[in-house]
Amino acid sequence: MPKSKKTRLSNSITKQENKLKKKEKIDQKSISKQPTTKSDFKLNNKLQIKEQTNELISLDTEDKIIVKDFLIIAGSYERILYGIDAHWIKSGESSDDDDFSLKLDPIFVFSAHTGCIKTVSVGGKFLASGSTDEVIKLYNLRKRKELGSLLQHEGSITTIQFFNKTHMFSGSEDGTICIWRTKDWECLKTLKGHKGRVNSLAVHPSGKIALSVSNDKTVRLWNLLAGQKASVNKLGREGEIILWNSSGEQYAILMAREIEIYSTSDAQILQRFQSGNSRFLCMQYYEHEHLGDLLIVGSEDKAIRVYEVKSGNCLITLLGHKNRIKDLSIIQSIPPNNSAPFTLLSSISSDGVINVWNLNKVLPHNYKEGNNPIFNLPLATYDTKSRLTCVVLSQKFDAQDLEERASQQDFA
Repeated sequence: MPKSKKTRLSNSITKQENKLKKKEKIDQKSISKQPTTKSDFKLNNKLQIKEQTNELISLDTEDKIIVKDFLIIAGSYERILYGIDAHWIKSGESSDDDDFSLKLDPIFVFSAHTGCIKTVSVGGKFLASGSTDEVIKLYNLRKRKELGSLLQHEGSITTIQFFNKTHMFSGSEDGTICIWRTKDWECLKTLKGHKGRVNSLAVHPSGKIALSVSNDKTVRLWNLLAGQKASVNKLGREGEIILWNSSGEQYAILMAREIEIYSTSDAQILQRFQSGNSRFLCMQYYEHEHLGDLLIVGSEDKAIRVYEVKSGNCLITLLGHKNRIKDLSIIQSIPPNNSAPFTLLSSISSDGVINVWNLNKVLPHNYKEGNNPIFNLPLATYDTKSRLTCVVLSQKFDAQDLEERASQQDFA
């Protein structure tokens, strides 16, 4: 990618205004108080409590087994950033996976911005949040500390996406898209062309091209190798979200009451979903082992629907929120006893609730005409009591993280 001027990376650290709502009890060596001062975002090294993949931790005081799994990060209208630890707990001596229950506990809760948080994204060890205060905040999840702020944009940050842990893309109300190198947070290129707010962007799995949609009612294709616009297509309506599927052979554009699926090869419409009386608000692609590409859609009517892209059929409906669905995120869960991995979906709503669903249990292997089961019991729930706006799921640690944590166990 072409180089550009280096953008200032501010090292000012925001005060954490909210104390952690709960303390997590693991074992006597790992009990520590959650820090709430501005210099302690990293949450104290003593709290780095054996969060290794598939490691079983036995409590001394209770007959329980805890398996650490993933992290839920959510932003809110109230400017608060939530970090929710997801872990499996089992009581008794049974080895059955069904005896494990998923628990959600906060590990950090603090005011991250001076405006509403619009977007959050994770790339490896990095967490980025964007806000109406026109600032991108950066954090190191591995070390639990704030890195600084990116100040390139001159409008609200509307979308952030990482690619391959090496680059980050950000879009703004100023109509520009910035390409950042995560090695040193240099802004390599600013893509200009949209005549209005950038609502969403999506980088192709190859990393060679990207798509963006805007309130200027166009979709733009960007050549990332050359760092310039490749083409512009008029939609006639405002595209709010754009996504590639996992193979990059198709992409979806959400436009309020309609979602259109396009072929990458010829830009022809492959499928169309219509919402009727309720607006579509968020969506995620999911590649199912038997059903192929699925589109998971959250709506203003408080429902989450899972559609089969090829046929257009609605397979299931998830009901578990009292207000509109604001965002969705998917992750491959680490099974408690090393069995086959399964897929979890996290949904957030304006009601402040975070729900987690096990897609492997609720999705059928094939579609039956007239069959659209409704599920209303999520796997786990956490109430933030805030108006949530965005969510992302992150695996706790990769292999390199585990080695680093092993070398830091005695750090006081």
